[in-house]
Amino acid sequence: MIERLSLSETAYFYHINNRLSTKFINKLFINVSKGKSGSYTKKIVNESYVIGDKNIFYSLCIFKYKGKPNFLDESGTEKEIKYAYLLILQYSNMIVINKKNISGLNTLLKGLISDVDYTTISRLYLSDSSQFEKLSMLNMDINNNSVRKRNIEANDLSSSFSSIYSSKYIINSLRIKDNDNRISLALNTSKINRLGKKVSVDEYFKWAIGVVDKVEIFELTDSYLDNFASPVKSQEILLDLEPTSILFLFNDLIEDFERGLIEEVVYNFNEKYKRINLLQYLKQFDNFCEFEPNNAPSKVHKIKNFADKNLKLRKNKLSLSVNSIRLKNIIISYQSKDINLMEYINKNQNFIVTFSEIDYVYTNKKLFKDTKLLGHLKSFLNVLEPYESLNLITSEKGNYTPISRNFDPDSLFYFIENTLASNVDYLFCDDLGNEFADFISIKDSKSICFYHAKNGSSLLSASDFQVVLGQALKNIGNMNMSTTDLQRKLSRWNDNIKDTNIPLKRIGDSVANGGESFIRTSNAPNSIKEIYIVVNFLSKSRLENGLNNLNRGNPCPHQIVQILWLLSSFIATCKELGIIVHITCLP
Repeated sequence: MIERLSLSETAYFYHINNRLSTKFINKLFINVSKGKSGSYTKKIVNESYVIGDKNIFYSLCIFKYKGKPNFLDESGTEKEIKYAYLLILQYSNMIVINKKNISGLNTLLKGLISDVDYTTISRLYLSDSSQFEKLSMLNMDINNNSVRKRNIEANDLSSSFSSIYSSKYIINSLRIKDNDNRISLALNTSKINRLGKKVSVDEYFKWAIGVVDKVEIFELTDSYLDNFASPVKSQEILLDLEPTSILFLFNDLIEDFERGLIEEVVYNFNEKYKRINLLQYLKQFDNFCEFEPNNAPSKVHKIKNFADKNLKLRKNKLSLSVNSIRLKNIIISYQSKDINLMEYINKNQNFIVTFSEIDYVYTNKKLFKDTKLLGHLKSFLNVLEPYESLNLITSEKGNYTPISRNFDPDSLFYFIENTLASNVDYLFCDDLGNEFADFISIKDSKSICFYHAKNGSSLLSASDFQVVLGQALKNIGNMNMSTTDLQRKLSRWNDNIKDTNIPLKRIGDSVANGGESFIRTSNAPNSIKEIYIVVNFLSKSRLENGLNNLNRGNPCPHQIVQILWLLSSFIATCKELGIIVHITCLP
């Protein structure tokens, strides 16, 4: 039957210290085929196969199993026959795996195999003629309102996708074109897929041998990929890093709910089970969490949060994991298995961790370094615009009364009107239930500006900064307001702020003309878009001193690290969209 195999040129490639024995593979086949129906359709263990002067050993098991048709519920007895296979090739110091309908294999091989190095697999097929057709990326930003994942495609991304600020992205997978070959690479799973027609077993073995040979003679050269976040080769450095914040990522789990894969979620308390609303529970982790300070170096760090007072992050030799009795007692029931929430998080590594060593980030089971972050410190500081008058601010909007016609002089809203937006053609207060910004200003045919304000008492508040940046990021797409949205705004901007005499139209001849100016300016080819983040809880001099300490390798408050991550990510997003950023702050 081996001659009948027709396979796509795709496989998982791993390093292996010792060749898998016949006894081990027999046991492995038994474990992966526990639900098989009848005897093996085919079973071959450690058989030699010679191709030219190369000798490989291959093992193959094919078996049938019965499964419920996926278009029927569980109430009936209907079953359909399905096939599964596992093909293992052993050549040189590597193992090649091709499989279908096989689960839990990595757990069974744990400790015996290791992934091909992230850098090696990402550049394995690169040459002077290579073109990057597709990139799937993860954002290192800890702001919960940031775009978490991005997929971009082009004929050649190295020419069409700017590498400015790309060091904030981790590449998960990519597709390249090299001459007539298209190759897809999954960097976190060591999976390589040469796209094209299926091939015979002889051609497949030749392809697998060729890939292994390329891995073993790989030499690092400069590449377009150098612009992105780079993995740290020695994971052991994790033990010396001091974590500052963690953001949990539950998008995949939420998608499982949407796809109907999760049947129920229960909380196990002393073997008494109670159904819970997991999605409501996960909302408590929407923002990043900080860590309790440790007086001495430790492998365990307590996570500040409102959902679980005993939630901890543990440093292992080469990875990070969370620990919590409460999370362990939350049982998620899938159609084919149960898993507790703590195990789910640790297995999938659904979190991003930042450190006091600001250019390091841990995610996707790996430690990454933003190689350009510290080099951009000066440009980050340039967007901070200090105003001495912000020291006099005591509130965001001031106190309203039924006879009020203006905002209080000691409010941020007054500061925006009279300092930042005093020279515009139109200014509208959009502080509504469905606000796009606190204020929107227009300079006819020249610029549109959104203002987002937040009052605070601290001089360095990362949590307050995250809130206002989150508001700006959430509404960044509304800078290209649709005609329907604009009409809704215009009808509301003719009113006053509720229970006051403060008009929402703050500057301009009429709301209708302001709307026409907005459309005219949006369509003007040379017009610009700007965002003002207006805060009084951030001191430029204190932030600058902290960042200078960081640049010199000296310790600084954790708030500095978090603010820099938030700031750099926000600037990167705006730069990509061609938006100019201003951040008003204290001197």
